[in-house]
Amino acid sequence: MKATTITALLSLAPATVLGACNADNVLRALRKNGAQASPFCVTYTLPHPKQPLPTYVSQYPASRVSSACSCLITPGPTPTTGPELYKCSGDLIKNGGFQTVVNVADPSYRAPPWVFAAQVIGDSGQNSSASLVVGPGGDNYASLSVQNLPSGFYGITYIQQPIPALCYGVTYTLTYTSQLTLIGGGPNRDCSVDISISDQQLVYIGPPAGDSPPFSKETRSYTFTYYGNRAIQDLTIQTRCTTTGIYDIDNISLVGTG
Repeated sequence: MKATTITALLSLAPATVLGACNADNVLRALRKNGAQASPFCVTYTLPHPKQPLPTYVSQYPASRVSSACSCLITPGPTPTTGPELYKCSGDLIKNGGFQTVVNVADPSYRAPPWVFAAQVIGDSGQNSSASLVVGPGGDNYASLSVQNLPSGFYGITYIQQPIPALCYGVTYTLTYTSQLTLIGGGPNRDCSVDISISDQQLVYIGPPAGDSPPFSKETRSYTFTYYGNRAIQDLTIQTRCTTTGIYDIDNISLVGTG
């Protein structure tokens, strides 16, 4: 059956210490560990989710920690557009199956909120593209390809979408279905795949020491506990090829268990 190919960031106010708060042992512990406490407190007070406490305040009741966090952090205004400020549970990815397709002039934005992009590096014979493939019955997927690549050059293609902030200390599972096709592979002629959020690489596929490529359609999962400090994230799925390669991906989810 034929498929039709359509070729194709919110900020948090700086943390401030409220002088009117009483500096009890909990608040002192948070201030002493400010670099780690600030990102933890951002999600611990908006409202208080079920998160594990850092070791430096684990001996105190959760209510006292939440109160002290409200003294340590002054949250910025809640955004009226874009992704949620943070999300501790449920799926952070929107349109992970590429089912929502809109007819807009720029093909880079036809599966919102995904953005499709390609970076051309080399001569004019190279063709790099990030495309939305619309299949029969809504069997849609993203296809990242590099073709006609001369020796010594490489191409980069990626898709990206903004996601809510991940909650400190919460466990998330990334799941996706993908397949990599290589043409003309060999020494120094290969493709790699990088799946990352703004401050953390989640998956690396390819040489020299990454996961093995999925040369047939395959569903994979990666589970991790987040200890970062970014307020708003981007999820980026990128391929880098030094030969002709096509990476197809679908059914993407990032689910929190907080």
